[in-house]
Amino acid sequence: MKKFDLSKISKSIVVFVVVMIFLLSSCNSEEKIVKVSDGFRNYYEIFVRSFNDTNKDGIGDINGVTSKLDYISQSVGADGIWLMPIMPSPSYHKYDITDYYSIDPKYGSIKDFESLIDQAHKRDVKVIIDLVLNHTSNLHPWFDNAVKALWEGKESKYSDYYNFTLEDKGQGYSKITDKYYYECRFVSNMPDLNLDNPMLREEILEITKFWIGKGVDGFRLDAVTSFYTGDNAKNIEFLSWLNKGIKAMKTDAYIVGEAWSDSGTIEEYYKSGIDSFFNFPYSQASGEIVSALNNRFGTDYANKLKLWNSSIEKINPTAKDAMFLSNHDNGRSAGFLMRNPVKEKMAAALYLLTPGNPFIYYGEELGMTGSGKDENKRLPMLWSLTDKSGITSPPPGSTQTIDGIKGADEQIKDNESLINYYRKILLIKERNPEIARGKITVIDVGQANREVCAFACTFNEKKVYVFHNLSEKDILISLDLLDWKNLEIRDFLVTNAEAKPLLKNGSITLPALSTTILR
Repeated sequence: MKKFDLSKISKSIVVFVVVMIFLLSSCNSEEKIVKVSDGFRNYYEIFVRSFNDTNKDGIGDINGVTSKLDYISQSVGADGIWLMPIMPSPSYHKYDITDYYSIDPKYGSIKDFESLIDQAHKRDVKVIIDLVLNHTSNLHPWFDNAVKALWEGKESKYSDYYNFTLEDKGQGYSKITDKYYYECRFVSNMPDLNLDNPMLREEILEITKFWIGKGVDGFRLDAVTSFYTGDNAKNIEFLSWLNKGIKAMKTDAYIVGEAWSDSGTIEEYYKSGIDSFFNFPYSQASGEIVSALNNRFGTDYANKLKLWNSSIEKINPTAKDAMFLSNHDNGRSAGFLMRNPVKEKMAAALYLLTPGNPFIYYGEELGMTGSGKDENKRLPMLWSLTDKSGITSPPPGSTQTIDGIKGADEQIKDNESLINYYRKILLIKERNPEIARGKITVIDVGQANREVCAFACTFNEKKVYVFHNLSEKDILISLDLLDWKNLEIRDFLVTNAEAKPLLKNGSITLPALSTTILR
């Protein structure tokens, strides 16, 4: 009978296990290059009231968001969610909060929210929530206690939570007692908070700690230029303090601020260290994206994109641009893109295939419309034209309806639909992480081809090339300036289903109104 040397067998097993661990860890690290949770996400903005109603009361709810997580992550392809205000409030929009530590009962409960977070994280979807710190509701207990103290001539810590004055300072102030006025820059039922108050600042940190404890992955900060109206320096100081406080609790918390202003002001706000600020100069009907698309200024768009990203990174090396087309305060993009599916697809490619964290407004992927008063910009999500389950009642006061487009259920089945174009774009970003994370260099395609937007994104010494042809005709581009022999067509998006790019003999033919990715 042959004897086996057990020591040798044991050594062989150990070697085998070590090799397998190495190989598996190598696979995992390669996977992380693509799926790394390093703060780069594609966010989907949701107005909960109008999104999905699960209890048939006409109002969208937290459970409605949870039940549509597969739609958000699979049908659209987003891996982040921004929830507009979900805290108790007397208004339909909920930007006037009465309790920072609860969920509005019309939306559900804290337990519902915890379930949403749990289910989102199981799908690798991050969740950020709106944090409104410029003001509260005039029905907030803080304000109620402050006013009672003023009437009774008593001291209260809450009296210093707001900006009371004996002087009528005109616009932006309202009278509250026989001699006191209070600051309210938006409307009288939204009294501004006194963010200089140390006790209030501690309260704000407690609020963020509470929600981080519930599992949120970050915050969207409302109206950051109004914290100290007209004083950017003080606004930036407060944001810097808040950013440090939140990151001390959760180092990877993502914070994006609403600085609705010009590019110079937004650049200045990046001094605060905040991760992102919404890129208003590139959004809306008059922004750079629509201008480039309408005027076919591809090369100009590439140059501006490069300059913008370089500028904010110079101020804050970890800055992440936050592109968007439209949001709850703007007329929906389908309207200013003339409800033209080709323009909607090209606009989506222009803003989603850029470095940073883009934001998709719910229903934008369907071509939903809405303009004018705010209620019209927040109409019910169009899940179906025939199945009304989950579809909410319109916001009170809205005067428009949505017509001329198919519901989500039909569009998902149509390979050439707008939603599937969004999905294809986000799949391209998943396969090419350099686009979201990389540094931009502009590719010179020549003045004769200025309708082509061409740039490279470099990340971890890997490079991907993005070509947008904004022309209505095919364009031939020489790749002599690139190492074209080692390039291949990685992905492409065409608005004409029968067209496709062709890479041959050191040149590439770009189909009209298309996007091509080379590696």
